[in-house]
Amino acid sequence: MKKLFPLFILLVTLFVSTSCSMNTEPTWTVYTDIGTYSEFKQAFGTTLDDGYYVRLEFSSSEWDAIKSSLPDECKHQWTKDQIVDWFIGRGFGNSKAEQEVAYLTTINHGLVVSRSDSTVYMIVK
Repeated sequence: MKKLFPLFILLVTLFVSTSCSMNTEPTWTVYTDIGTYSEFKQAFGTTLDDGYYVRLEFSSSEWDAIKSSLPDECKHQWTKDQIVDWFIGRGFGNSKAEQEVAYLTTINHGLVVSRSDSTVYMIVK
């Protein structure tokens, strides 16, 4: 029995470490920011009606040009649920939040901007 005990401890340790790594939920790097509607109009050169949102997908070259301007204090490593919560916290319903998260998590890089009165919310992946 004494010879099997170290082997048993080794097997339990391997099992526990393997099972923990198998339960790791994927995360995505996202950047979130908030601004005024007038800042949005000036930066994007377009309008966005109150209560609406727009989404854009970036090419690799567009992303390369954009990523260096994204501030670290706006950067997050979020799970799908955390991204859904961000959308819900900005007035998206559950199904619309799930739809936009599905969009963001299946593209390489993109942006969703939503407007609520004079406030604009932005999430970039």
